[in-house]
Amino acid sequence: MPGRQAAPAGRGRGARPRAQAVAGTLSLGALSALVLGLAVPAGAASSRSLSQFLLKSGEQPGYTVGGRPQTSNTPSGFVEGGGLTAPQARSLANALKAAGFVKALEEHTTGSGGSEGFSLVIQFTNPAGAQTGAALFLHLAQSGQKGAKPFRVSGVTGAKGVTVNGGAGASVNAYWSAGDCAFGSGLYNPRATTAKSAAAPIQAGIRSQAKRVGTTCP
Repeated sequence: MPGRQAAPAGRGRGARPRAQAVAGTLSLGALSALVLGLAVPAGAASSRSLSQFLLKSGEQPGYTVGGRPQTSNTPSGFVEGGGLTAPQARSLANALKAAGFVKALEEHTTGSGGSEGFSLVIQFTNPAGAQTGAALFLHLAQSGQKGAKPFRVSGVTGAKGVTVNGGAGASVNAYWSAGDCAFGSGLYNPRATTAKSAAAPIQAGIRSQAKRVGTTCP
């Protein structure tokens, strides 16, 4: 999958746009079940207006935003170049299309000591699609990960994540939704020694971001 997942801990690779896919098998049936019965049609926010919903520098403690957000206007473009097999990429793109994918923006974040991460916002045609998108990426983050530890973000309804610790630090991914948008953020910290310490910046960042976003997006 594209950089909507921090690289698994122990591989020495960071969370970043176009990062490596998480290990595990993408089941077309499982993806289809997530989007069953959703309707699609509607308009789209501009890239500029959608970018305001990404994390800002400092909202995630110790991390700053670098460069311009990357825009994806199609599900296939969004999943391209992410380490999935061709059938897996098609399954994911089809699931996002069925959920009402409109547009996605992602940005790269950096911390100290080799830490890096990403912030992501995906617009769908309706809130149900956004909820499905968040659930889909959380499912992928949890799939095939040994020792994955789930967590919630207190104060933000539906915000859930997973932390994976390994010999080379920890990776963290979390997802939630508001309005027509699904949000994701992740990081790879090569110096993290516990799941709790690794997840703390992500949790604080989501709380700050959610307070700014509110219940309406875009």
